[in-house]
Amino acid sequence: MATTLVLGAARNGKSDYAAALLAHYPAVTYVATGPKVHDAPDQAWADRIVEQRARRPESWDTVETTALSRALLLSRRPVLIDTLSHWVWSVLEEHDLWASSTGAIEQLEPTLDELLVVYRSLSHDVVAISDEVGWGREPTNAREETYREVLAHVNNRFSAVSERVHLLVGGRVLDLSGAPSPLAVPSTALLHR
Repeated sequence: MATTLVLGAARNGKSDYAAALLAHYPAVTYVATGPKVHDAPDQAWADRIVEQRARRPESWDTVETTALSRALLLSRRPVLIDTLSHWVWSVLEEHDLWASSTGAIEQLEPTLDELLVVYRSLSHDVVAISDEVGWGREPTNAREETYREVLAHVNNRFSAVSERVHLLVGGRVLDLSGAPSPLAVPSTALLHR
């Protein structure tokens, strides 16, 4: 069993790369955390969902949910989570946590703790995809700032417990698995560096 976090900028091939990591399995559970086709914000988004579905092998089951812990526990095969970015936005929206990034993180922390325990304890491979934040334009409003701060927190927590962390940049994959994570190192160890 391996846990892998795939990070990178939006629309740069993370989903295809993550799917390739699980391509050798005859069946995979694909957990889609974004809007369903009928809830898509526009036709371009709906078309993209349909296109992504068509590229998946027929043996892959698709589960559309934001109940990630439950989806992971119910799957008896490798899992691909596409994406943590959509999951964070959906949770912020569902619970109206836009007022403060600090408050949102505090509210989300018990759910995130549970999710990370499940993520690390499964007997099959799990690959999670997320957008790396901080690249691109600065947030233009409070909602974007809250989303960015919360997603950065979620990415950092996932990175700290993932066995493998891969970053896609310019069409290349950087393996960050051996790089230190401040969240995975006791704070006293950081003081002695």
